[in-house]
Amino acid sequence: MLSIDIGQWHKLCSAFEDFFTNVNGEVEYTEDVLRFISPHDQVQTSLFLYRRGDFAASMPLHGIDAKVEDVRFKPGDYEIQLIGDGVDYTYKVPPQLVMGE
Repeated sequence: MLSIDIGQWHKLCSAFEDFFTNVNGEVEYTEDVLRFISPHDQVQTSLFLYRRGDFAASMPLHGIDAKVEDVRFKPGDYEIQLIGDGVDYTYKVPPQLVMGE
């Protein structure tokens, strides 16, 4: 597991991009936001992580908006754990989006 503080933005951007390498979808990042969005014709899911610590995630049947301080990547499980004051949320990539490695 790789754990990165939200304050290490550039390191977080690299880890975020690497995490989604074998996942079908679009990854973009700027100085203020990291974004993953699945293709429109597949399982609808997205994860937005903002430099100030806010995040928004949507998966089939649910969504969440909260503030995060630490991001933990679990590449083998295709999970990202977002931890903050009063929140411990795990974003799991739907298996249908994982491409052959």
